Amino acid sequence: MEYLYKQYLSENKNIRVEEGIIIIPDISGYTDFVNSICIEAGRYITRELLSTILQANNIGMNVSEIEGDAILFYKFGRKPPVQKILKLYESMLKSFTIKLKEIESIIGYDLGLSLKLVAHYGTFSEYTIGTFKKLYGEPIVKTHALLKNTIKSKTYILMTNAIASKESIEKEYCFVNYQLENNFITTIKKERNGTNNKNNIRPLSLQSGIV
Repeated sequence: MEYLYKQYLSENKNIRVEEGIIIIPDISGYTDFVNSICIEAGRYITRELLSTILQANNIGMNVSEIEGDAILFYKFGRKPPVQKILKLYESMLKSFTIKLKEIESIIGYDLGLSLKLVAHYGTFSEYTIGTFKKLYGEPIVKTHALLKNTIKSKTYILMTNAIASKESIEKEYCFVNYQLENNFITTIKKERNGTNNKNNIRPLSLQSGIV
């Protein structure tokens, strides 16, 4: 008991507790995909798709873990602008969609997959188990909970008001829906003043979109 207490006091001095952003891109339609394809092909396709997401991480996010069909990204520091998160998602979505269409052209049918992203900002901690870095705190739990919602779209960003607004408003979440048309993304096309989606962020209440 004394040893554990001393170990706790020693580690407590080095605990990193800071504000930061949590982002989880998640493959939509993954459960049906796993149930409909052989394990060898499913493993290969999943690895290829997750690799495109990792490679599209162009803002230096750290990876805490890969969770089957999702990647837990995090970064300590100041809250990034919403536009930066939108552009990150659009980069990931574009890479993901290109790779997905390549795979579908080879196998000859639609896999029914897409990509969504949830994001939250708050205070959390990082700790080490062996060679793994793990995260602890309410923001981690809340970000995972965002994935359990009633949104019908398979291609969207859902972020908390902690990221999307500088002021406290009645709505707790903000939602941006992206559409896939003609086998490609039409809404990622840039205009001179930025992304087409910058004025399409809409507030979402707990009751209307999250369970």
